[in-house]
Amino acid sequence: MNILVSGAQGLIGFDLINILAKQNHKVFAIYRFKNKKKNINLKNLIWKKIDLTKPIDIKNKIDVIIHCAVIHEFSKNKKIQDYIDTNILSLTNLVEYAKKSETKLIINFSTIAAFGEISVKKLNENYIPTNQNILGITKQLSENYLFTQPINFINIRFPGILCSKKNTSRPWLQTMINKLKNNNLVKVHNMNSNFNNVIDTEEIGRFIVGIIKNKKKIRDTFILSASKPIKLKKIIKLIKNQYSSKSKIVSIKRNKNSFILSNNKICKKFNFFPLSTEKIIMRNL
Repeated sequence: MNILVSGAQGLIGFDLINILAKQNHKVFAIYRFKNKKKNINLKNLIWKKIDLTKPIDIKNKIDVIIHCAVIHEFSKNKKIQDYIDTNILSLTNLVEYAKKSETKLIINFSTIAAFGEISVKKLNENYIPTNQNILGITKQLSENYLFTQPINFINIRFPGILCSKKNTSRPWLQTMINKLKNNNLVKVHNMNSNFNNVIDTEEIGRFIVGIIKNKKKIRDTFILSASKPIKLKKIIKLIKNQYSSKSKIVSIKRNKNSFILSNNKICKKFNFFPLSTEKIIMRNL
């Protein structure tokens, strides 16, 4: 199967192109600027320098498009126009190309930020967004655009994503892991709250491999996160024990709402059951 992955030089996209190429799919890894990762030795991997803000011209027929490219608060260039170009315009150009290529599925990576401020204890896809930031607004606009197009797609709203690269400042959980590993002070809000607001690229890859095999018509939006929430204080204890950490933990009370994520919709639709929060965290230590 021919699979195009946008944002292939990003932390998430880079992991996914490796996972998919090793599954014997032919992967077209899209990048916009200078490519520092071209030396990966995978015969099924083809790097292509393409500006997705312009009409796309690829001669190859693409079966599946995975849109990982995103501008967020950690991006180097994050003016409003950057958000619009990458989070909205790039997707519209991919859709136009998909129509010509008769692409079977677009997998659009979105974010929990599309929900805005969360005022419930358990979040599901029926929650009405409120007070979104620029990331949440532009990602929801891109999701909504797909509903207007005659093409099969899935919008996936992710929480923080753990990747193979560990020396990074995001997501929040990775920052905490690094601090505990290095015996640094750790400040934690709402330690007694339950937590499953995490997923990793290995689990995302497992889900993608499954849905591109079953060839279902989807055209819907889903949350994908770890299952079986556990308390933050237990997560900290697990990580501290793993590294024999001497970090001092400071508990901070916070008025902001704590919530867990529901996977019920994605489990029911695809018979896919994500790994538990504990297992996902432990395999990333």
